[in-house]
This record gives sequence, C-alpha cells and structure tokens, in this order.
Amino acid sequence: MNYRSTLHRIPALMCVSAAILATCLTAAAEPNVAKLVPGIARSIVVVQYTAENEFHKTNKVSGQGIVLNKKGVVLVSSDLIPQDIPLGYIHHLKIRIAQGDMPKFSAQYLGRTVDGLFCYVRALKPLPATPLRFSATGKPYLAERVFSVGRLGKDQAYGAFVGVNRIKAMIPLVHTLIATDSFGLTDANSPVFDYRTGKFIGLTVPNPGDGMILTLLGRSVPVTLRDNQQVGMFIGYNSFKQDLTDIPTKRFVAKIPWFGTLDSSGLRSAVRKLYNIKQRSGLMVGQVIPGMPAAKGGLKSRDIILTVDGKPFAHTPVAALMVERFEHRMQQLKPGQVIKLGILRNGKPKTITITVGQAPTPPSRLPRYYDRKIGLVVHNLAFIDAYSRKLPLTQKGVYVVLVRNGKPASLGTTPVQPGYIITRVDDHRVDNIVAFKKLVTKAQTTPGKPEIVFEVIKGDGRTAACHVSLN
Repeated sequence: MNYRSTLHRIPALMCVSAAILATCLTAAAEPNVAKLVPGIARSIVVVQYTAENEFHKTNKVSGQGIVLNKKGVVLVSSDLIPQDIPLGYIHHLKIRIAQGDMPKFSAQYLGRTVDGLFCYVRALKPLPATPLRFSATGKPYLAERVFSVGRLGKDQAYGAFVGVNRIKAMIPLVHTLIATDSFGLTDANSPVFDYRTGKFIGLTVPNPGDGMILTLLGRSVPVTLRDNQQVGMFIGYNSFKQDLTDIPTKRFVAKIPWFGTLDSSGLRSAVRKLYNIKQRSGLMVGQVIPGMPAAKGGLKSRDIILTVDGKPFAHTPVAALMVERFEHRMQQLKPGQVIKLGILRNGKPKTITITVGQAPTPPSRLPRYYDRKIGLVVHNLAFIDAYSRKLPLTQKGVYVVLVRNGKPASLGTTPVQPGYIITRVDDHRVDNIVAFKKLVTKAQTTPGKPEIVFEVIKGDGRTAACHVSLN
C-alpha cells in the first residue's frame, strides 16, 4: 500500500469513524422501549363502575386510569365519568389492577379538574401499583416519533399494548391537541412518550373518528371510522400539567372561572379594517348575561375585547382560534381574581375591570327527588334551565328530569314531559325540591283527592297545566 495514498485517506477514514461513533452513541442514548413498557403498564389500571338511574336502568362502565401517587389517587378521562351524569348514579366504583389475579379495590370519586379534561378517583386501600413518573417531560414537535401504552379490554385480560406513531399536526385550541396518523396510538387516557428519549409528553384523548366518503349504489355517503382502542390524538403535557401536580386527597368541587358571556366570536378582517385595528386577534362579545361578572363590570354586547391585563390573548388571524385562545386564557383565572379588559366600544378604546366569578352549578350536581308513586324525577332549578327559556334568573321551580312510562305523570291528556319546569302544585308555589316533595306528599295523602295539577313552563317558554290522576 502506498504510504502517501494512505495519508490522504486518513481524514476521510476519521470522518467515517466519527459518523459511526456518533451513530452508536445516538443508538445507545435511545431508550429500549420494550424495557420501558412493563414499568409504564404497572401504572395503568382499570376503573369500573355501574351507572344506575332512579328507574334502576343500569350500564356497566369501564376504562383505564393512571395511578398518580402512592395514596391510590387515579386520573381518569372525563369521557369515563361525564359531566352530565349525577354522582348519585355512580355505584360500585372499583379500581382493578391488571396483573396477577387482577384484584379489585373499592374506590371513591373525588372530583373533576377545572379544565374539565379529567376526574380523580381514589382507592380506599393502598394499591399495589406503581405511580407514573412525570419528572422527565419533553416538548412535542412535528414529525416526532412517539409511543403510548394502554390496556386492552376484558376479553384480552386487560393486557398491555403499545402504539407507535409520528406527530403530523399541532392544533392550538383551548388545549393544544396533537394529531398523529389515524389509529396509531392506544386507548383514551394513555400516557404518550417521545420514542427517542423516553420522556413523557402527553395523554391520549377519546377518539373523535376519521371521516371518509363511501360510494354506495352510485351515492356518496359520509361515514366515520372509529376505533376506541386506537386513537390518533393526544394532549400535550403543558396543557394539563397543573392536574398532575395539584393532586387532591379528598372530595372537592372545582371552582371554575365564570365570565358570564355567551356566543362571542372572533374578530373578522372586515371589522379590523373598519376600526383600523392593528393587532391580529380580538373577540366580539355576544350575549352578556345580566347580573353576571361581565355585566357587573360594564361589558356590553358587541364590545371588542383586545387585551387581558394589557396583553393580547391571541396572535392568530383565524377567527375560530381567537375564541379558543380567549377561553384558554380565561381557564387560567380563578374566581375572585380581578382582571382588566382592554376593549373597543363604538370605535373608542376603553378599559374595564371585572371580578371573575364562579361558574353556576351544573344540573347534574343539583339535589334530586324521585316520587315513585306518580313517576317523576325532578331537581332544583339550574341557571341554564331558566336562562335557556329567557326566564328571570330568580325563577323558582323544579326541573323534570325523567318521567316513568306507565306511571300517573306519563298518562292522561296532559302528561308531564321531561324538560318541563314545575312552578306550582295545586296552586301552591314551588321553590325547590323540598317544597315540591311536601306539596306532592300532602296531595297524595288527602282522602278523596282525584288529581294533582302541576303548573309548568315548557321548553319553548309557554305555560301549561298538567293534570295527574291519583286514582
């Protein structure tokens, strides 16, 4: 071999060796996903309960949860325990460990997160499960390779399974949604990790399904493809990290910030030009509910909100995303907090001060009463029950949730319907379920009384009288 030619080749050989070394080091730095999965899977449990209403109609519910700490607190998707299910309907809440003999542990519901994404449940006894580690977290990026770990269904003995995919889009809504290729990840509420570093980066969300057009007999029919065990979307850790750090230990009711406006819209380019607005984003205020925080602070319909505490809340020119970013900014507030809104009213700038309120109690969390004899389930009147009918917010009455078929309330020429508001019983005013129960019980125990007359407000706001036979 020629000595001189060898010298000329040394730099090239060094470059090749360096490249090989860098490749080896990179490969060594990458985690062994196969070894990581068993440890992650030990943090994923199965949460089960029976949903049963007043008429004893039942539904078995099951989904996966993530163990957060050694006290047995488990995070589950709000899709598993929906906002509109009354807590009284949740029976036999259990946490099942998907290992060995798959033991069950009794649990209690703790509460829902402020952002509405998750609920917490807690085992009544220590769980033989490993809490998921959230200390090593990464930031998602486009084209990143990711993997998630979930649990299969009961028929597959709740075995662990893995989904591997790449990030194809990041969507900045109220929460940043991160989309991967269709059906690439695991079940809802699965932890997602960076494939290269093994760092935790998010949680999968319920599968919204992928749309496609199917041609049948010459007709184009839109269909939705969905696989609940293989989703294609997750939420980035930064959108919900507070939910993983402020872990509750006892029952609580989330204090959700409330502004008191409805039907607001993003700022259109035509409006920006009309008022010579330089910034990209703003919010055109829709309805301002009387007596609520926004109204008390002086906000009016068709005001244009440009800043919150002196800063723009969004920088996007897309009107729909402006609304999403404003809602995201509002979710970061707390009831009682004072904020300053920079607005434009009739083309003139103005600053108003608003004290953030607390969202009204949802109907599902209000006290309920079931009268078995006449077959009615009612709850105390909720804010939305009155407001949706354009009734005064001081309106009194009870809301009819359910009517049992075959019972007196469902019979006759003027049956009671779900969605009615009962305001009077036999010409006596009804303020709440306590008054309703007292009046109905009295009517049923009055000798010779043939019927009860309910004065109601229908869904369209009209009033009517419903005659319920007691014979």
